Amino acid sequence: MLHGAALVTDGARRVAVIAEPAHPARVSPLLMSAYGLTQREQEVTRLVLQGDSTTRIAERLVVSPHTVQQHVKRVFEKTGVRSRRDLVAKVFFTHYEPRLRENERRMSASRRLRGGPYRG
Repeated sequence: MLHGAALVTDGARRVAVIAEPAHPARVSPLLMSAYGLTQREQEVTRLVLQGDSTTRIAERLVVSPHTVQQHVKRVFEKTGVRSRRDLVAKVFFTHYEPRLRENERRMSASRRLRGGPYRG
């Protein structure tokens, strides 16, 4: 995550740039875009990752269960997985587990944790 701000001191213009690891809530949309998921596929994926069933997703998105299954099938094709479990594992172990392990190391060394509460 990059943050920038223009600084004006003594008439000179400077820019401050801060780079820090993004919170998971900000990483998720980027990951889904990187896989080329459509907006609807991203909505379905978020609900799958939350553990919702096909029926529950259909109710929440006001579509048929068949439509949900078609979206899930395309998500699997685009992400290279074969099941919901594989999708969850891919997202977690590829993108979140490394941060979790880093924070465990940081905690044992009494250092500040990364990826604190998201104040979106």
